[in-house]
Amino acid sequence: MKRSSRSAKSRLDRTEWLETAIDVLMDGGIRGITIDRMARILGVTRGSFYHHFADREDLLRAMLDFWESELTIRIRDEVQALRLDPRTTLLALSRAIRHRKAAEYDVAFRAWALHDPMARKVVRETDEIRLEYIRGLFQELGFTDMDAENRARLFLYYEMADPVLFAEQAPELKDRLVEERHRFLTSGQPDPDD
Repeated sequence: MKRSSRSAKSRLDRTEWLETAIDVLMDGGIRGITIDRMARILGVTRGSFYHHFADREDLLRAMLDFWESELTIRIRDEVQALRLDPRTTLLALSRAIRHRKAAEYDVAFRAWALHDPMARKVVRETDEIRLEYIRGLFQELGFTDMDAENRARLFLYYEMADPVLFAEQAPELKDRLVEERHRFLTSGQPDPDD
């Protein structure tokens, strides 16, 4: 998300507040999210905040909903709309996650969840949405039970951790690694005639 710049509009919209709050979360953690700080960043008064949120807790809930909807459900829905076969869908999903930089946001939300039950609940629910979808794709490829489960988990581990741990890779290497991981995870695909 990019920091919102103040436009000629008289009032910011809800999304600008959410994106700013997420930027602050990524820059310094949950303690940095205060109404005063965000109002200063956005160049508005505190009163503007209350047009969109009842209080800080309302903002925090909205941030979690926004993260889940934008960086899980929207990515999933956009990839599903391509109507690809399951194998190609997995590759398209990897690329969409990378393009949206979802892993970078995950780190901040997961750090928040370590100390906040509300955030922890949403992170767990979001992980289950992700895991269920990816597991289903591996099952469509013919993998069953623990094999589909393990491949789905490995997929998530790669997509959530690799871009953060190895952020300074050349784009060509990143692309090649994604393709090789995809090959690795989908290899040994059961023969549909067996």
